[in-house]
Amino acid sequence: MSDPRERTDPTGHEADPHEDYLTGDGGVTPELLDRRPVVQRTVATLYEGRPGLNPTQAIRAFLEAVNLQERHGHMRVVDDLIGLQRRVGDTIEHYKDKLLNAEARSGATESAKFGIGHFHGQRAVVYVVDWSFFAGSLGEVAGEKFVQAAELAEKEKLPLVSMGASSGVRQHENVLGLVQMQRMAAAANKFQHTTNRPYISVLAGQVWGGMSASAVPVADLVVALEGTDYGFAGRRVIETFEGKQVPRGMQSAEANYLDRNVDVLVKDVDELNEFLSRIFTAGRSSSRIRPGRAGTVSRPGDVAPDGRAMTAGPEGFSAALWDRQVPLVTVQLPRDRRDRPDMATREALMARYNEIAAGAGRLDTEFLLQTVFDSAVPFYNHVRFEEEKKYPNVIAGLGTIGEQTFMVIGDQPCYRVSPGYVGKRPANPGPEDFEYGVRMMQAAQRWGLPIVFFTDTLGALPTMAAERRGQSRAIAQSIKTSASHPFPTVSVITGAMGSGGGLATTPFGRHTVMLDSALGFVSEPRSTATILYNESNPTVEQVAMTLETMRASADDLRAQGLVDTIVQDHPDPWDTAQELREAIIDGYNRQHGLTPRRLRQKADERLRPRTIGKHATDPD
Repeated sequence: MSDPRERTDPTGHEADPHEDYLTGDGGVTPELLDRRPVVQRTVATLYEGRPGLNPTQAIRAFLEAVNLQERHGHMRVVDDLIGLQRRVGDTIEHYKDKLLNAEARSGATESAKFGIGHFHGQRAVVYVVDWSFFAGSLGEVAGEKFVQAAELAEKEKLPLVSMGASSGVRQHENVLGLVQMQRMAAAANKFQHTTNRPYISVLAGQVWGGMSASAVPVADLVVALEGTDYGFAGRRVIETFEGKQVPRGMQSAEANYLDRNVDVLVKDVDELNEFLSRIFTAGRSSSRIRPGRAGTVSRPGDVAPDGRAMTAGPEGFSAALWDRQVPLVTVQLPRDRRDRPDMATREALMARYNEIAAGAGRLDTEFLLQTVFDSAVPFYNHVRFEEEKKYPNVIAGLGTIGEQTFMVIGDQPCYRVSPGYVGKRPANPGPEDFEYGVRMMQAAQRWGLPIVFFTDTLGALPTMAAERRGQSRAIAQSIKTSASHPFPTVSVITGAMGSGGGLATTPFGRHTVMLDSALGFVSEPRSTATILYNESNPTVEQVAMTLETMRASADDLRAQGLVDTIVQDHPDPWDTAQELREAIIDGYNRQHGLTPRRLRQKADERLRPRTIGKHATDPD
């Protein structure tokens, strides 16, 4: 090859010695010469640059939609007991000056109001904090109105909804304003202990300080409009303390959702009102379900035989309500079981184990929530990022069969969805997931609802970060809460009931249903083999022998007295859903009418030790 320095271009000029590289003829492109770092996209980019929500517009739209009847609690500040002042130019500004200015700008006399709202025919007491008055700050008036709103909801036996935006406690009332946090939290607690109606908190725009640490997190369910920011300390306070910038979007409702500080995201006020109305409509019936009148599971016409459809929408956070989600990609998933009747036991168990870990065609909690029940209200969203369809590790919702509503709680895998292909990542719940599950169980207890648990996890999240965030405490709290639920519970093992992470959502002793393709084990079989053989990388044969001899199948667990009903995992998922529906009805009916004490007593009797015997030298 000739030296490029000896070349000339067609005009007779000497050639640029870098020409080949810049044009790509020499194998080097301008992109290779650009050494600037490429910033990779992450899920965080979905909310870092999203537009903020205008709280004033959102609150006005909400008030108009629910036709709030503000017939109660007309009050205002009449005395300045603190006297906090500031200098503005040559004048001193007093608290009453600020109040008068706020009244002139907003047309209101205080930041909070309450009354009766209407949600598609369902009534609820609504407490609203309006950003347009004094940035929605909380003082004695706002605190007293919340107390009166909770008392009104208790008196009328109605749900309670708090909604709005707040900058925190009003500085001009000092500790008099601060103690409203205590009064609001106590009022919410009293409402929750004296009624069985829902208390739902809705975040709209900006929610900081006192509101974020009192009336909001004690709610049964925390809902946020997309575009909201939420936290206790504001960004500038954090930056002053830490001495570094807070990344954009870190206190968004979307980021809080991923951290499980927010339970549900809604797109707009219209979806919010529809979402709330469906919760209120779900009802609290407590009656035996007559199997002959329970109805059947029906297959949608656009689903291929012996399979189900997996959809993926646009990138970002999904709408909360399924009928508002827009599918852009649909993949038909066949139910192709990896174990076959002609397999040896060990081979069949390994096939089930591998399919539980990676088989996208298995039935998950969302599918069962959508098919087993006549109607359902999901208490979660999913996030679409590139080809990933990311769910929380534990999801929940209200599911209704006939006249009876259940709280449904279960493990949920994530998927990678592209045209013609679906990959699966199994659920590994962490501390925040177990805490979410506990709050849903507590809501079910308050609302007087039985619970259906769907379990499918190889185990809890095995990371040091999860350990430091209190993994053990979170699992123990979930086990305690699920086992002591005072109403009927039905545990359904759909995949793996793995270790303490699986037991957290599988209370045994009441009524347990298990798919014949599912497995239950004290720890993930590879981990068990590692312990048994004292090897960090056990062989496939060692894992297979461990799985076979640990007696992990549905038949084994039934023989041990832990499983009541085994349901066949049919080639057609809708056949499986129908049998699960009947098994859930049967399990619920067997417990209906029993007192909380009797429910716990029966579970204790069934779980008594089976392997303990007296030593020969023990006295009689």
